[in-house]
Amino acid sequence: MWAKYRFDDMAGFAAKAKEFGFSHVEVNVSVSPQRLGELVESSIPISSIHSPSPAVLSSKGAPVANLSLSSLEENEREEAVSFAKKTIDLASEVGAKAIVLHMGEIPIDLGLDDELRRLYQHNLSQTQEYDHAKTWLACQRISKAPPYLETARKSLRELSEYSQAKGIMLGLETRFYFHEVPNIDEMEELLREVEGSLVGYWHDVGHAEVNQRLGFTPHEEWLSRFADKMIGIHLHDVLGISDHRPPGKGDVDWNMVAEYLPHEAIKVCEIAEWNEAEQIQGVTAFLQKQGIID
Repeated sequence: MWAKYRFDDMAGFAAKAKEFGFSHVEVNVSVSPQRLGELVESSIPISSIHSPSPAVLSSKGAPVANLSLSSLEENEREEAVSFAKKTIDLASEVGAKAIVLHMGEIPIDLGLDDELRRLYQHNLSQTQEYDHAKTWLACQRISKAPPYLETARKSLRELSEYSQAKGIMLGLETRFYFHEVPNIDEMEELLREVEGSLVGYWHDVGHAEVNQRLGFTPHEEWLSRFADKMIGIHLHDVLGISDHRPPGKGDVDWNMVAEYLPHEAIKVCEIAEWNEAEQIQGVTAFLQKQGIID
């Protein structure tokens, strides 16, 4: 994320990442084929790839990242699966260990989610208005979820079989918005669906923290339920409900995160492009002090 719009070529980003003390990088969904080629040619290893990557257009001319693995439109679902398989191929080619998957979404009134966040930011999270918006959001999701969860399962079964043959792990990521798949119970169902495969849990610190602050699943519950299935983690800090800040520049309980983090998990700092370079200085030292990295 942080490299976006910042470097003339990815060799410059790779050099800066090393200067900051990072040993590996993750390829994300905004990396163009050209930038991907530059990154592969640089000297920094790629630990993981966020699917779908690289950033190209779908058959409908929209960004491929807009395709949903839970779509009820079979053509879209199949295309989403196809691009995820291409990401698995890419991971195999560049020596990455895993890809990170978004499993889709459920079409509900997104205005309710926007309203919830607006109310929170205006210190109105303890009001009846907030409770009303939150209740309606939950009711909509519950009523519409079943067919979308079934298509997500179908997609995951296909991708699990494909990744097994390639030896690439699939990490199902904690999501940021309430309409996205999976929530915590759905995560357990999906992981059970492909038990014994190379599919595992990918924890996102900022997403889990923001969900807790909005009054949904406690952050620690994600960690306690899925620590034994965790293959990777996105590390970023939070202020209020604004995430993707450098670790140490917010108020996340990093001691709690460290308590559950498997030593072998792939660790990626997912820092947004609007953070200045000065804010990233010392991040690796902070994470070492917290026991997150060696």
